[in-house]
Amino acid sequence: MISNRKSIGLGLVLTFSVVSIQAQTRLQLASFENNKGSWSEVAKVWTDPLQSNSELFSEGKGSIILNSPSKKKPGTDLVSTEKFGDAEVTLVYLMAPGSNSGLYLQGQYEIQLLDSWNKVSVKAGDNGGIYERWDESKPDGQKGYQGYAPRQNASKAPGIWQTLKVQFKAPRFSSSGEKIENARIVSATLNGVTIHENVELFGPTRGALEGGEVPEGPIRIQGDHGPIAIQSLEVKRFETAAPEFKSISYQVFPGSFTQLPAMDALKAASSGKISNFDEFVAGLTSASLSKFEGTVSVKKAGNYTFRMTVPNGLGAIQLGQASEPIQLREGMIVAEKALQAGEIPFVIWVSKPTDWTAQGFFLSATADAMWQKTYSNPAGADFWAADPILVDTKETPVLRSFIELPNRSKISHGISVSSQSGAHFSYDLNSNQILRIWRGHFLDATPMWNDRGNGVSRPMGAVTELSQGSPLFYDAAYNPISGEWKPRGYQILGDGALTFTSKSGDGKELKDKVLVMSDGKGLSREILLSGNSSQLLVRVAPGKVLTEVAENLYWIEDSGLYLKVNVAGQKPQVGADGIFLPVTSSLSYSLLF
Repeated sequence: MISNRKSIGLGLVLTFSVVSIQAQTRLQLASFENNKGSWSEVAKVWTDPLQSNSELFSEGKGSIILNSPSKKKPGTDLVSTEKFGDAEVTLVYLMAPGSNSGLYLQGQYEIQLLDSWNKVSVKAGDNGGIYERWDESKPDGQKGYQGYAPRQNASKAPGIWQTLKVQFKAPRFSSSGEKIENARIVSATLNGVTIHENVELFGPTRGALEGGEVPEGPIRIQGDHGPIAIQSLEVKRFETAAPEFKSISYQVFPGSFTQLPAMDALKAASSGKISNFDEFVAGLTSASLSKFEGTVSVKKAGNYTFRMTVPNGLGAIQLGQASEPIQLREGMIVAEKALQAGEIPFVIWVSKPTDWTAQGFFLSATADAMWQKTYSNPAGADFWAADPILVDTKETPVLRSFIELPNRSKISHGISVSSQSGAHFSYDLNSNQILRIWRGHFLDATPMWNDRGNGVSRPMGAVTELSQGSPLFYDAAYNPISGEWKPRGYQILGDGALTFTSKSGDGKELKDKVLVMSDGKGLSREILLSGNSSQLLVRVAPGKVLTEVAENLYWIEDSGLYLKVNVAGQKPQVGADGIFLPVTSSLSYSLLF
């Protein structure tokens, strides 16, 4: 244990409440078998990310599951006593430096858990990767196959809590036990970043439990490769069958309609019956209004959301008896309905007011513990979305743009800076504040440049927000110091390194050097302030829980950052609005993430 570890701030009480969600199971240590001593439940876990040893430190008794293997207590795998089929698995975990573990779905398919902190190019064996399958009969170098690397490295530093969310479809089997459909990763996100979509799993990955593929299997956590801590592990079963549209009949009325006319004013040009909406053909090349009727077969009572869109047209959907007049609407039409099990009548209207409108419409349904079901796709739907416009860091390492904040407001004078190490940041030229930092890919400029554009670029990796455009300087009571600062430009010093200069209305001059560390572990900042004689405070990050894990190295637990103070004697302070450092003429610190 680190002898000089100490806590400062507004409190260190952590509570993990159990939220009751339909079909959701929270796994605790008692939910697993095979615990032979390397696993325990503790109140707090931390580490020094810069240490050479793969070690986690802990204190107290609580709900955090900790694996801390040693020679006396070698690590073992945990295997849940409960078995699962289709499910959404959400794991909140942290790694020790250099550590290795894995999340096995149904005990068969491993999602790798690894300290991949500052890797630029990631493989199937890195954090979030779908591990390889294995064939010992193949030559060396070819034994591993069908592994899938994450799309980008969205990993955080060791000792920082990370969130992996996996939507998984189990393999399907015939009544005789023959596999008729492979398992599938529908989607996987790491720290909010999509790393896998629609990946077919042709068989178990290396190290799977004996017995092979099954309709339902346990959750397994690898424990013999290194320390790991689990804050929460929740499994939501996908057991709700999607409603089905049945006995569909249609009528097609010629004419251009933006609102529903009286039924006695309509004369159908064609009518018929179809087994699904994609079979429908209007039979008219001119403008038309189509009416669909039938029943929705609901297998399980619950709250369902139906979404409908008519490209370049209007639509309406009615489930059950109408409580108010039906109106044709443009754009996304959303119908939220609590449905009982059974047969529910429906009416759908589709208006194509112009003769060049594409055939068909979009219709889908979602519900808790149910896979999204798509019932209809319009012709040419593949051409709706614009191809993404991604910023190449080699061609455009620095980009000026509007920057949209989480509260939807925009920074008008923003600049984003990339690095070849995979760590990036955005800066507000008006407030002299670092807005955000992230790891992974650089920018998506589709909103900025597609069609007319809105000037906004968006980060593509795992983002940590630092500032909402708030002032750089504060007084001793943590009140922002108002004052007009005028940017005087910036100088590019090299890869991921810039110096920003600014001058205040009362004559102070600021030189702000921000650079991404060459190893990609974070960024460093050096502030030089001339013309100032009194001590000020700089807000360096949000957060209220600060723990010193080594000399001049602090863990900002609730923000997922490490703060390294580079000048002896400068101590961070916890204010009502974040973490602050004092400055009179100079300040130097680093943020590791």
